[in-house]
Amino acid sequence: MREPSRPQELPVRLLTDPQMIEACRARDFAKVFLLVKTHAGIYPSMIARRCDMTPSRVGEVMAGRRQLLHMDVIERIADGLRIPGHMLGLSRRSWETPAALALAEREPPQAAEPEPPAPAALPGADVDSILALTARTSPSPSTLQALQSSIEDYWRRDDQHGGEALRPAVVGQLRYVVGLLKENRPAPIRHGLYGVAAELARLTGWTYFDARQFNQARAYFTEALQFAREIDDRHFMANVLSCLSLQATYQDKPAGALAFVNAAQDEARAALGTTPRVLSMLSMREAFAHASLGNGGAAHEAIGEAHRRLSRSVLPLASTTPGAAITADHGRQTVYVRTARDRWTSSARHAVVVGRTEGVWGQQGLP
Repeated sequence: MREPSRPQELPVRLLTDPQMIEACRARDFAKVFLLVKTHAGIYPSMIARRCDMTPSRVGEVMAGRRQLLHMDVIERIADGLRIPGHMLGLSRRSWETPAALALAEREPPQAAEPEPPAPAALPGADVDSILALTARTSPSPSTLQALQSSIEDYWRRDDQHGGEALRPAVVGQLRYVVGLLKENRPAPIRHGLYGVAAELARLTGWTYFDARQFNQARAYFTEALQFAREIDDRHFMANVLSCLSLQATYQDKPAGALAFVNAAQDEARAALGTTPRVLSMLSMREAFAHASLGNGGAAHEAIGEAHRRLSRSVLPLASTTPGAAITADHGRQTVYVRTARDRWTSSARHAVVVGRTEGVWGQQGLP
């Protein structure tokens, strides 16, 4: 039976290079990835695959927009790129010792430690659910504003530290908002709560997507679509469909990616106030799907459509026209649109995430 191939070893000259040694000692992974790409020919997409990261996360690290601090991620990098543990301040990795020389260490028997008692001051989840039935919350416009501020803060912290630690808080707030929707509310409040629930569900899906837990991500993206449909928010639905298209691309499901982005384009075209710039970026997402299917002609046609739509986009980035102003996040290739309420919505409402476009958009950037 053929054994699975081991990851490619890094060249000895790279592992002994003073720049590589210093970058590993400082855990400067932007420089580590660049040296690995330059001297070992391992490109960012392969780095992502070997280290169990998303290509967008690797790109953000190489661009200096994200630091990797979690020990489990550092261990995955050491194992995926075959960097000896001592270079990154880790213990000796299992693959550093040949299997023929490895000895099973006998651990001395240890007495079972008593489990620490649970804090008596904290009620259990069952108690919380019972107490929630007695609460008489009456959400107001101020409540909606507070929830939106929380979402914006979640996105900032996700950009800085990742979403793993944020997810429990986001899911808890989503359940809280869903609970508020179970009671009769005035129409404007109910509309706002559905919008908040959609944003929280999409954010939760994005944190699972970043963690490569694609089934969970798809479940929350689908939930976000359902909330947005309740208030007929076509811009938001286009956004979520674009996220699903991006995920299908990462999962090597090009037919699904194309179906999702075509649905996103339909929603965007049907929505009032959709700008040529947003449609241009959706055309780029369509080009990716065609390229994944091996349809070069359709991919080039979609790229041409993206350029044509972009050339018709004459609005300045700092426009104050409600529903029209746009800015761009080059790391995520995300478009942000000012809402009808004339305030920014961070990266959630009316944003169309189309991922990194290394071959075309990534090199040229957005004008």
